[in-house]
Amino acid sequence: MNGYVLRTRADSPALRRAAMAIEQAAWSSLGFLNFTRAHFNYYQELLDEHADCQLCLVDEATGYPVAVGNCVPLTCDFNNLPPEGWDWIVETAANDRAKPANAIGALAISVPGVHRGKGIARQLIAGFLGIARKRGLDGVVAPVRPSEKCRHPFISIEEYVGWTDDKGRFFDPWLRSHSACGGRMVSI
Repeated sequence: MNGYVLRTRADSPALRRAAMAIEQAAWSSLGFLNFTRAHFNYYQELLDEHADCQLCLVDEATGYPVAVGNCVPLTCDFNNLPPEGWDWIVETAANDRAKPANAIGALAISVPGVHRGKGIARQLIAGFLGIARKRGLDGVVAPVRPSEKCRHPFISIEEYVGWTDDKGRFFDPWLRSHSACGGRMVSI
């Protein structure tokens, strides 16, 4: 996409503040997700410690971010990922700091409604992959919450993730975005 550039929170205090505002707006309706021990104990500390991993997709014309992505380095076994997902990534990144990282753990991508459906999130997913490559890591692990599952509350998650569109891709747009960037489903 022309007109956008990836930067990080480490680039400037103003960018950090703008990124935090985007995150708050994007996640405010899902505030219940912030009430985990891992979030309270480690999340903000990890974002600050790894400011160079907190991506901002910036509109070059305005200098303001249109979307943000959060990730952290961690140590993991890609063949033996635990079911805890997001909390596990946060706790592992915080508690295993002495171990050399071999992966990037994706924590969040926040895209305001006005910018959704334009492929912006995929640029942030690609940015996570870029961080992993630049650091010589093995890849990215992302606990993905299917974005449209809430519209189908009586369908099991196991059945839902098997749904495909008319092109054979994941039915769910968020799963489809990750798959389009090379992601594969490891477990539910």
